[in-house]
Amino acid sequence: MRRGQGRSGSRAWLGAFLLAAGALSADAAPVAGISYERFVLPNGLRVLLSTDSSVPVTALATVFDVGARHEPPGRSGFAHLFEHLMFEGSRNVPKGGFDRILESFGGDNNASTHEDMTFYYEEVPSNALPVALWLDADRFVALNASKEAVATQIEVVKEEKRMGVDNKPYGGLLNEAISSGAYVNWQNAHPIIGTFADLEAASLKDVKDFFDSYYAPANAIMAVVGDFDAAETRRRITELFGDWPARDKPAAPDSFEPEAGPGRTFELKDSQARLPAVALAWKGMPARGTRDFRALILLGSILFNGKGSRLYQELVKKSQVAVEVEGGLGFPVHDAADYRAPALFGAFVINKAGGRPDEVKDLLLTQIAKISSQGVPVSEVKRAKTKFRSDWILGQQTRLGRAQRLLFAALLEGTPEAANSLDQYLAVTPADIQSAAARYLRPELANVFYVTPGGGK
Repeated sequence: MRRGQGRSGSRAWLGAFLLAAGALSADAAPVAGISYERFVLPNGLRVLLSTDSSVPVTALATVFDVGARHEPPGRSGFAHLFEHLMFEGSRNVPKGGFDRILESFGGDNNASTHEDMTFYYEEVPSNALPVALWLDADRFVALNASKEAVATQIEVVKEEKRMGVDNKPYGGLLNEAISSGAYVNWQNAHPIIGTFADLEAASLKDVKDFFDSYYAPANAIMAVVGDFDAAETRRRITELFGDWPARDKPAAPDSFEPEAGPGRTFELKDSQARLPAVALAWKGMPARGTRDFRALILLGSILFNGKGSRLYQELVKKSQVAVEVEGGLGFPVHDAADYRAPALFGAFVINKAGGRPDEVKDLLLTQIAKISSQGVPVSEVKRAKTKFRSDWILGQQTRLGRAQRLLFAALLEGTPEAANSLDQYLAVTPADIQSAAARYLRPELANVFYVTPGGGK
């Protein structure tokens, strides 16, 4: 979940579109990787620096190894609540001061909470980087979490849940029902935003204990990307963050998920929906960075990405039983950027009025079965790779995009060098995709969710 309305960190500037437009084939010229240097402070904080002086803008981003999966039962929503609290005031900055100071320099900032991490960023003119570093040091080292601030942000999060989940068409399905139905382990099944009961039960001591456990330097990775002097920035980071008290990195959550068994069927009423919908979810997906992982990423593109995708053509254009299709590896909780096993491969289809949900489900499974048995033509795989390559290029055109890619790679794959792994995706073969579809997307393992408009949730 993203703080407030959220401000996207991946801006597709004109230059990015022109560059992507040149990627007419997956066999085009190699894409330059992201260069970086790294160092570690004595307290365990890992830092990545990547300089680019082409424009006077710098992105500062930090990822903490804490997300919804790290929450104990009875404390759902804590990671997301903390994302909000990190803007509520710190040792030297009062409530509202963080945004006000950055905006006075023309800067932008936001944060987002995921299953496995919490991500913070600032984008500023280069001369304001020292200010952004000071602000982060002040809140990361000494958050000022008062009883009043906790109570205020609990109410903010509750309203966010009402707006984005409870009162949004299909919000309950996509944010809660699919995960809770497909997973067995509570660590994987509960929603990122939490429940009202758990949020209301949060005490100031609970909040401080959570901060002490997870907001430790050894549990964080920082990236600075853009126009800055590397030696001076390294000195400044060491000075500002060096007194962040060292604490042991907390234990990883027990996210073990039993092997997928026969899929189950769920029927939901949605008072906000105007059209029926069908969702499918398979669990037991492969670990990030494996060949099967990359094959399923491309399979998701073939099935769902754009109006030329198989399922859009089959369900919307040809059979005319649906108005919208989406899905892929990690859907609906993750995406390719923040995926960490265990995760789902999901599909979501909004039916046309009067359409038969079983017909939609059968058509969807038929397309997947064709790929499992017959494979995918080389030309179709090449189109998917071309689109994937273009998206990859767009994703690293901004300084924030590069910072995010470096941090997610470092945290989720153990090395920032994984941010430069495009060639591994382009090496996926049609046989890899067919094999992965046959292994992971067996029809009898699919959990099926039927949504009917009207009634309560």
